[in-house]
Amino acid sequence: MTNAMPAIKLSTLRQIAPYLSMRGVSPLEFFRRFGISPHVFQTPEAWVPRAACFHIANEMAAIAQDPFGGAVIGHLTDVRSTGMWGELILGSTNLAQACAAAAVHTDLVHQGSEVKIVTEGRTTKLVQHFTGHHGADPKQVIFGTLAVLRKVPLMSGAPGAIRVHLKNPRERGDEALEEYLGPNLVMNAEHNMIEFDRELLEIPLQPVRDVAWKTTQALKSTADVADVLVQQIADQELSKLVTISREIGLSARTLQRRLEHCGIDFDALRDETRRSEAVQLIASGRYSATEIAYMVGYSDPAHFTRAFKRWMGSTPSQYRNLLKQIR
Repeated sequence: MTNAMPAIKLSTLRQIAPYLSMRGVSPLEFFRRFGISPHVFQTPEAWVPRAACFHIANEMAAIAQDPFGGAVIGHLTDVRSTGMWGELILGSTNLAQACAAAAVHTDLVHQGSEVKIVTEGRTTKLVQHFTGHHGADPKQVIFGTLAVLRKVPLMSGAPGAIRVHLKNPRERGDEALEEYLGPNLVMNAEHNMIEFDRELLEIPLQPVRDVAWKTTQALKSTADVADVLVQQIADQELSKLVTISREIGLSARTLQRRLEHCGIDFDALRDETRRSEAVQLIASGRYSATEIAYMVGYSDPAHFTRAFKRWMGSTPSQYRNLLKQIR
Protein backbone atom coordinates (compact mmCIF):
# COMPACT_ATOMS: atom_id res chain seq x y z
CA MET A 1 0.00 0.00 0.00
CA THR A 2 2.95 2.30 -0.55
CA ASN A 3 2.61 5.54 -2.47
CA ALA A 4 3.81 4.75 -5.99
CA MET A 5 3.83 6.98 -9.05
CA PRO A 6 1.55 6.97 -10.82
CA ALA A 7 -1.08 5.82 -8.35
CA ILE A 8 -4.79 6.02 -7.59
CA LYS A 9 -6.41 6.73 -4.20
CA LEU A 10 -7.58 3.53 -2.53
CA SER A 11 -10.92 5.13 -1.65
CA THR A 12 -11.91 5.07 -5.34
CA LEU A 13 -12.06 1.27 -5.18
CA ARG A 14 -14.71 1.28 -2.45
CA GLN A 15 -17.46 1.70 -5.03
CA ILE A 16 -16.66 -1.78 -6.31
CA ALA A 17 -18.20 -3.27 -3.15
CA PRO A 18 -21.89 -2.42 -3.79
CA TYR A 19 -21.42 -3.15 -7.49
CA LEU A 20 -20.17 -6.69 -6.80
CA SER A 21 -22.84 -7.16 -4.16
CA MET A 22 -25.56 -6.52 -6.75
CA ARG A 23 -24.03 -9.36 -8.75
CA GLY A 24 -23.76 -11.85 -5.91
CA VAL A 25 -19.99 -11.56 -5.45
CA SER A 26 -18.43 -11.11 -1.99
CA PRO A 27 -16.45 -7.84 -1.99
CA LEU A 28 -14.24 -8.97 0.91
CA GLU A 29 -13.25 -12.15 -0.90
CA PHE A 30 -12.65 -10.20 -4.11
CA PHE A 31 -10.42 -7.59 -2.46
CA ARG A 32 -8.51 -10.22 -0.50
CA ARG A 33 -7.16 -11.54 -3.82
CA PHE A 34 -5.34 -8.22 -4.21
CA GLY A 35 -4.21 -7.83 -0.60
CA ILE A 36 -6.44 -4.84 0.19
CA SER A 37 -9.19 -6.38 2.29
CA PRO A 38 -10.40 -4.84 4.61
CA HIS A 39 -8.03 -1.90 4.04
CA VAL A 40 -10.24 -0.68 1.21
CA PHE A 41 -12.59 0.58 3.96
CA GLN A 42 -10.06 1.36 6.68
CA THR A 43 -7.32 3.28 4.86
CA PRO A 44 -8.99 5.43 2.19
CA GLU A 45 -6.06 7.86 1.97
CA ALA A 46 -3.63 5.14 0.92
CA TRP A 47 -2.41 5.01 -2.68
CA VAL A 48 -2.41 1.95 -4.93
CA PRO A 49 -0.17 1.65 -8.03
CA ARG A 50 -2.18 2.74 -11.04
CA ALA A 51 -1.52 -0.45 -13.02
CA ALA A 52 -2.86 -2.47 -10.07
CA CYS A 53 -6.05 -0.40 -10.08
CA PHE A 54 -6.47 -0.97 -13.80
CA HIS A 55 -6.01 -4.70 -13.23
CA ILE A 56 -8.49 -4.77 -10.34
CA ALA A 57 -11.09 -2.94 -12.45
CA ASN A 58 -10.61 -5.40 -15.29
CA GLU A 59 -10.99 -8.37 -12.93
CA MET A 60 -14.11 -6.80 -11.49
CA ALA A 61 -15.68 -6.49 -14.93
CA ALA A 62 -14.66 -10.04 -15.80
CA ILE A 63 -16.08 -11.62 -12.64
CA ALA A 64 -19.31 -9.64 -13.08
CA GLN A 65 -19.40 -10.52 -16.79
CA ASP A 66 -20.08 -6.87 -17.51
CA PRO A 67 -17.96 -5.21 -20.24
CA PHE A 68 -19.06 -1.77 -19.02
CA GLY A 69 -18.67 -2.33 -15.26
CA GLY A 70 -16.46 0.73 -14.86
CA ALA A 71 -19.25 3.00 -16.11
CA VAL A 72 -21.63 1.53 -13.52
CA ILE A 73 -19.06 2.20 -10.79
CA GLY A 74 -18.79 5.83 -11.88
CA HIS A 75 -22.57 6.09 -11.96
CA LEU A 76 -22.69 4.85 -8.36
CA THR A 77 -20.06 7.38 -7.25
CA ASP A 78 -21.32 10.55 -5.63
CA VAL A 79 -19.11 13.62 -6.08
CA ARG A 80 -19.54 14.15 -2.33
CA SER A 81 -17.84 10.82 -1.64
CA THR A 82 -14.58 11.63 -3.43
CA GLY A 83 -12.96 13.52 -0.56
CA MET A 84 -11.23 16.87 -1.02
CA TRP A 85 -11.59 16.71 -4.82
CA GLY A 86 -15.36 16.59 -4.50
CA GLU A 87 -15.43 19.23 -1.77
CA LEU A 88 -13.57 21.68 -4.00
CA ILE A 89 -16.04 21.09 -6.82
CA LEU A 90 -19.11 21.44 -4.59
CA GLY A 91 -17.63 24.59 -3.04
CA SER A 92 -17.60 26.31 -6.43
CA THR A 93 -20.13 29.03 -7.22
CA ASN A 94 -20.66 28.13 -10.87
CA LEU A 95 -19.81 25.46 -13.42
CA ALA A 96 -16.71 27.29 -14.67
CA GLN A 97 -15.16 27.18 -11.20
CA ALA A 98 -16.25 23.59 -10.70
CA CYS A 99 -14.61 22.47 -13.96
CA ALA A 100 -11.43 24.31 -13.04
CA ALA A 101 -11.36 22.60 -9.66
CA ALA A 102 -11.97 19.19 -11.26
CA ALA A 103 -9.11 19.69 -13.71
CA VAL A 104 -6.52 21.38 -11.51
CA HIS A 105 -6.91 19.01 -8.57
CA THR A 106 -7.08 15.68 -10.39
CA ASP A 107 -3.96 14.57 -8.53
CA LEU A 108 -5.96 14.45 -5.30
CA VAL A 109 -7.52 11.25 -6.66
CA HIS A 110 -5.40 10.12 -9.62
CA GLN A 111 -1.66 10.60 -9.95
CA GLY A 112 -0.70 10.19 -13.58
CA SER A 113 -4.09 11.33 -14.86
CA GLU A 114 -4.80 14.68 -16.48
CA VAL A 115 -7.98 16.61 -17.21
CA LYS A 116 -7.61 19.59 -19.53
CA ILE A 117 -10.21 22.27 -20.14
CA VAL A 118 -10.55 23.27 -23.78
CA THR A 119 -13.02 25.92 -24.90
CA GLU A 120 -13.65 26.13 -28.64
CA GLY A 121 -16.42 28.18 -30.17
CA ARG A 122 -19.65 27.34 -28.42
CA THR A 123 -18.42 24.29 -26.55
CA THR A 124 -16.26 23.48 -23.54
CA LYS A 125 -14.48 20.15 -23.21
CA LEU A 126 -13.02 18.28 -20.25
CA VAL A 127 -10.42 16.08 -21.95
CA GLN A 128 -9.15 13.16 -19.85
CA HIS A 129 -6.07 11.03 -20.44
CA PHE A 130 -3.53 8.95 -18.53
CA THR A 131 0.11 9.85 -18.87
CA GLY A 132 3.00 7.48 -19.47
CA HIS A 133 2.94 3.70 -19.70
CA HIS A 134 -0.35 2.18 -18.50
CA GLY A 135 0.85 -1.25 -17.37
CA ALA A 136 -2.67 -2.66 -17.88
CA ASP A 137 -5.78 -1.88 -19.92
CA PRO A 138 -7.29 1.31 -18.43
CA LYS A 139 -10.66 0.98 -20.21
CA GLN A 140 -12.81 0.28 -17.14
CA VAL A 141 -11.20 3.09 -15.16
CA ILE A 142 -11.75 5.45 -18.11
CA PHE A 143 -15.44 4.50 -18.14
CA GLY A 144 -15.68 5.25 -14.42
CA THR A 145 -13.71 8.49 -14.64
CA LEU A 146 -15.91 9.88 -17.41
CA ALA A 147 -19.09 8.86 -15.57
CA VAL A 148 -17.91 10.85 -12.54
CA LEU A 149 -16.64 13.81 -14.59
CA ARG A 150 -20.01 14.00 -16.34
CA LYS A 151 -21.62 14.70 -12.97
CA VAL A 152 -19.84 18.06 -12.80
CA PRO A 153 -21.67 19.71 -15.75
CA LEU A 154 -24.81 17.80 -14.76
CA MET A 155 -24.99 20.16 -11.79
CA SER A 156 -25.89 22.88 -14.30
CA GLY A 157 -29.30 21.25 -14.59
CA ALA A 158 -29.05 20.82 -18.39
CA PRO A 159 -28.33 17.13 -19.10
CA GLY A 160 -29.35 17.46 -22.75
CA ALA A 161 -26.45 19.85 -23.39
CA ILE A 162 -23.80 17.34 -22.24
CA ARG A 163 -22.02 14.86 -24.51
CA VAL A 164 -19.57 12.08 -23.64
CA HIS A 165 -16.85 11.11 -26.12
CA LEU A 166 -15.10 7.73 -25.92
CA LYS A 167 -12.12 6.58 -27.97
CA ASN A 168 -13.49 3.02 -27.82
CA PRO A 169 -14.84 1.72 -31.13
CA ARG A 170 -18.44 0.72 -31.48
CA GLU A 171 -19.17 -2.77 -30.20
CA ARG A 172 -22.20 -4.93 -29.66
CA GLY A 173 -24.24 -3.92 -26.63
CA ASP A 174 -22.54 -0.58 -26.07
CA GLU A 175 -25.92 1.12 -26.04
CA ALA A 176 -26.02 -0.03 -22.41
CA LEU A 177 -23.48 2.71 -21.72
CA GLU A 178 -26.17 5.32 -22.28
CA GLU A 179 -27.73 4.47 -18.91
CA TYR A 180 -24.53 5.56 -17.17
CA LEU A 181 -22.96 8.07 -19.54
CA GLY A 182 -26.09 9.65 -21.00
CA PRO A 183 -27.79 9.39 -24.40
CA ASN A 184 -25.44 11.84 -26.16
CA LEU A 185 -22.63 9.32 -26.54
CA VAL A 186 -19.96 9.59 -29.24
CA MET A 187 -17.91 6.41 -29.81
CA ASN A 188 -14.65 6.02 -31.75
CA ALA A 189 -13.84 9.62 -30.81
CA GLU A 190 -10.50 11.37 -30.94
CA HIS A 191 -10.39 11.88 -27.16
CA ASN A 192 -12.00 10.58 -23.99
CA MET A 193 -13.84 13.67 -22.81
CA ILE A 194 -16.95 15.43 -21.60
CA GLU A 195 -18.28 18.14 -23.93
CA PHE A 196 -21.01 20.64 -23.12
CA ASP A 197 -22.42 23.94 -24.31
CA ARG A 198 -20.19 26.85 -23.30
CA GLU A 199 -23.16 28.91 -22.12
CA LEU A 200 -23.51 26.57 -19.12
CA LEU A 201 -20.25 27.80 -17.58
CA GLU A 202 -21.80 30.77 -15.76
CA ILE A 203 -24.74 28.80 -14.38
CA PRO A 204 -24.73 28.46 -10.57
CA LEU A 205 -24.26 24.88 -9.40
CA GLN A 206 -27.34 22.90 -8.50
CA PRO A 207 -26.01 19.91 -6.49
CA VAL A 208 -28.55 17.10 -6.52
CA ARG A 209 -28.84 13.80 -4.75
CA ASP A 210 -28.82 11.15 -7.43
CA VAL A 211 -29.06 7.38 -7.11
CA ALA A 212 -25.50 7.35 -5.77
CA TRP A 213 -26.52 9.01 -2.50
CA LYS A 214 -27.79 5.79 -0.94
CA THR A 215 -24.57 4.05 -1.89
CA THR A 216 -22.53 6.90 -0.42
CA GLN A 217 -24.33 6.56 2.91
CA ALA A 218 -23.87 2.80 2.92
CA LEU A 219 -20.16 3.02 2.10
CA LYS A 220 -19.57 5.67 4.79
CA SER A 221 -21.25 3.51 7.42
CA THR A 222 -19.26 0.48 6.30
CA ALA A 223 -16.04 2.48 6.56
CA ASP A 224 -17.05 3.71 10.01
CA VAL A 225 -17.62 0.14 11.16
CA ALA A 226 -14.30 -0.98 9.71
CA ASP A 227 -12.48 1.85 11.50
CA VAL A 228 -14.07 1.05 14.86
CA LEU A 229 -13.36 -2.65 14.44
CA VAL A 230 -9.64 -1.97 14.02
CA GLN A 231 -9.61 0.09 17.20
CA GLN A 232 -11.70 -2.32 19.30
CA ILE A 233 -10.97 -5.74 17.83
CA ALA A 234 -9.18 -6.86 21.02
CA ASP A 235 -12.41 -6.58 23.05
CA GLN A 236 -15.06 -9.14 22.14
CA GLU A 237 -17.86 -7.06 23.66
CA LEU A 238 -16.82 -3.79 22.01
CA SER A 239 -16.48 -5.49 18.61
CA LYS A 240 -20.11 -6.61 18.46
CA LEU A 241 -22.53 -5.17 15.90
CA VAL A 242 -24.93 -3.75 18.50
CA THR A 243 -22.13 -2.02 20.39
CA ILE A 244 -20.58 -0.52 17.26
CA SER A 245 -23.92 0.63 15.85
CA ARG A 246 -24.53 2.65 19.03
CA GLU A 247 -21.04 4.12 18.81
CA ILE A 248 -21.53 5.42 15.26
CA GLY A 249 -25.07 6.66 15.97
CA LEU A 250 -27.19 4.16 14.02
CA SER A 251 -29.66 1.49 14.97
CA ALA A 252 -28.39 -2.04 14.55
CA ARG A 253 -31.00 -2.67 11.85
CA THR A 254 -30.07 0.44 9.85
CA LEU A 255 -26.40 -0.45 10.06
CA GLN A 256 -27.15 -4.00 8.98
CA ARG A 257 -29.06 -2.72 5.92
CA ARG A 258 -26.22 -0.42 4.92
CA LEU A 259 -23.66 -3.19 5.26
CA GLU A 260 -25.86 -5.47 3.17
CA HIS A 261 -26.11 -2.77 0.49
CA CYS A 262 -22.32 -2.99 0.19
CA GLY A 263 -22.35 -6.78 0.22
CA ILE A 264 -20.64 -6.85 3.62
CA ASP A 265 -21.52 -9.37 6.32
CA PHE A 266 -20.56 -7.97 9.72
CA ASP A 267 -19.16 -11.23 11.07
CA ALA A 268 -17.12 -11.69 7.90
CA LEU A 269 -15.75 -8.13 8.19
CA ARG A 270 -14.79 -8.73 11.82
CA ASP A 271 -13.12 -12.01 10.91
CA GLU A 272 -11.27 -10.37 8.03
CA THR A 273 -10.15 -7.55 10.33
CA ARG A 274 -8.78 -10.08 12.81
CA ARG A 275 -6.94 -11.88 10.03
CA SER A 276 -5.47 -8.68 8.63
CA GLU A 277 -4.38 -7.39 12.02
CA ALA A 278 -2.91 -10.76 13.03
CA VAL A 279 -0.86 -11.00 9.84
CA GLN A 280 0.53 -7.49 10.35
CA LEU A 281 1.37 -8.17 13.99
CA ILE A 282 3.20 -11.38 13.15
CA ALA A 283 5.10 -9.61 10.37
CA SER A 284 6.23 -6.95 12.87
CA GLY A 285 8.13 -9.64 14.79
CA ARG A 286 7.40 -7.91 18.09
CA TYR A 287 4.80 -10.22 19.63
CA SER A 288 4.30 -13.87 20.46
CA ALA A 289 1.38 -15.83 19.03
CA THR A 290 -0.31 -15.79 22.45
CA GLU A 291 -0.01 -12.00 22.70
CA ILE A 292 -1.40 -11.58 19.18
CA ALA A 293 -4.31 -13.89 20.00
CA TYR A 294 -5.42 -11.53 22.78
CA MET A 295 -4.72 -8.45 20.67
CA VAL A 296 -7.15 -9.58 17.95
CA GLY A 297 -9.93 -10.70 20.29
CA TYR A 298 -9.29 -14.35 21.15
CA SER A 299 -9.36 -15.34 24.83
CA ASP A 300 -8.03 -18.80 24.00
CA PRO A 301 -4.75 -18.98 21.99
CA ALA A 302 -5.77 -22.42 20.69
CA HIS A 303 -8.85 -20.89 19.05
CA PHE A 304 -6.64 -18.25 17.48
CA THR A 305 -4.28 -20.90 16.10
CA ARG A 306 -7.20 -22.74 14.49
CA ALA A 307 -8.56 -19.51 13.03
CA PHE A 308 -5.15 -18.53 11.68
CA LYS A 309 -4.73 -21.89 10.01
CA ARG A 310 -8.14 -21.40 8.39
CA TRP A 311 -7.09 -17.94 7.17
CA MET A 312 -3.59 -18.64 5.97
CA GLY A 313 -3.29 -22.43 5.63
CA SER A 314 -0.57 -22.58 8.30
CA THR A 315 -0.11 -22.02 12.02
CA PRO A 316 1.20 -18.67 13.31
CA SER A 317 4.65 -20.17 14.00
CA GLN A 318 4.82 -21.73 10.52
CA TYR A 319 3.79 -18.43 8.95
CA ARG A 320 6.41 -16.56 10.98
CA ASN A 321 9.11 -18.98 9.82
CA LEU A 322 7.99 -18.56 6.22
CA LEU A 323 8.34 -14.79 6.51
CA LYS A 324 11.88 -15.22 7.85
CA GLN A 325 12.80 -17.38 4.87
CA ILE A 326 11.40 -14.83 2.41
CA ARG A 327 13.36 -12.03 4.07
